[in-house]
Amino acid sequence: MAELLTGCRGGGPAKAPRAHAANLPVRAARGTLLVFGCGTAISAALQRLLLDPDPGIQRLTELNFGEVFATLATMAVLFSDRHVRLALTRADRTVLVACALTWFLPEPHAIYAGMTLAAAWLLARRSQDRVLADIGQVWLALSLCELWSKLVFKLFYHAIEPVEVATMAWAGRFAYPGLQASGVYLSARPDWSIVMLEGCSAFHNLSLAALIWLCVLKIAGRSASRGALGALAVSAILVVAINVARILAMLPSAEAYRYWHDGAGSVTVALVSVAASLLPIVLHVERAPCRLARPA
Repeated sequence: MAELLTGCRGGGPAKAPRAHAANLPVRAARGTLLVFGCGTAISAALQRLLLDPDPGIQRLTELNFGEVFATLATMAVLFSDRHVRLALTRADRTVLVACALTWFLPEPHAIYAGMTLAAAWLLARRSQDRVLADIGQVWLALSLCELWSKLVFKLFYHAIEPVEVATMAWAGRFAYPGLQASGVYLSARPDWSIVMLEGCSAFHNLSLAALIWLCVLKIAGRSASRGALGALAVSAILVVAINVARILAMLPSAEAYRYWHDGAGSVTVALVSVAASLLPIVLHVERAPCRLARPA
């Protein structure tokens, strides 16, 4: 009876509270990292909806897919191996709280400046912890996709855009022998032309493809092998080809432009681009040998 009351029989009942207490810091660390990752994505999404009343279906689709994949990858890294003793230091928690303050900035892209700092901290100070390093890589890739790649493109727009226009003009002449290119203008008819602006570039689609590629690797627990890099190269070629085909499909008329730029065609292209980013790396993961355990 005394053993029952004190919970010491065989050591079983007494170990449960101790095990639960030992797991509390691990659960707290997982919860903190998950809240920061999800909070950043949700804050950016809410600000896009509040600050831009009509962001466009295609743009919302592209951005939501990137954030969804990053969130899934973060969850997979955190919960795939329950035996990993994850822990955050006081400095880690302080950095995450400070970076979360960017959620309240009135600019959705600037929110990812905070995630960039958090990712840099994890990669620089906690790189020996495989879980934290993986999360830092995912957060950095998401920040590059949502913020830094856009800034780089704006800086080098005048150098990148003529190359893209020349590529589209070369490919387009197979379908439109009389296609003319002048600066950022493309024309297949004397009375109709389209202008290649920043939003028409495949640059953002490439950064999204790289983000999806990395997230799939983290979800599957795989490393960036030569085969994985080959899958990324295939995705990049497909994404550029899809974007070129979309632009050329706008050339025949104003009706075609509205369909592929603002209508159902733009949504179709966004979904096909995501599929082109996803399928090569998924096929690679399915064919490659499975890694049995994620190192701690």
